[in-house]
Amino acid sequence: MKCLKCGSENVNVQAVTHVKNKKHGVIYWLFIGWWLELIMWLFLTLPWLIIKIFKPKKIRSKIHSQAVCQTCGKTWRV
Repeated sequence: MKCLKCGSENVNVQAVTHVKNKKHGVIYWLFIGWWLELIMWLFLTLPWLIIKIFKPKKIRSKIHSQAVCQTCGKTWRV
């Protein structure tokens, strides 16, 4: 594989992972989230605590290949 910028053959290809936590937005917290959390903690403290501890995290990850020229430092997606 040749570099697009300098034409060098000294190119490494790497797998790059993007991790994104899936969370609620600002509008949700302004209109629903703050009072829902408050009510749940006031009336359902023990079950809500158990849910918060054992609930799986919402994480999304994507993997793509990226080439890096070792001569000039240019990077691009493969």
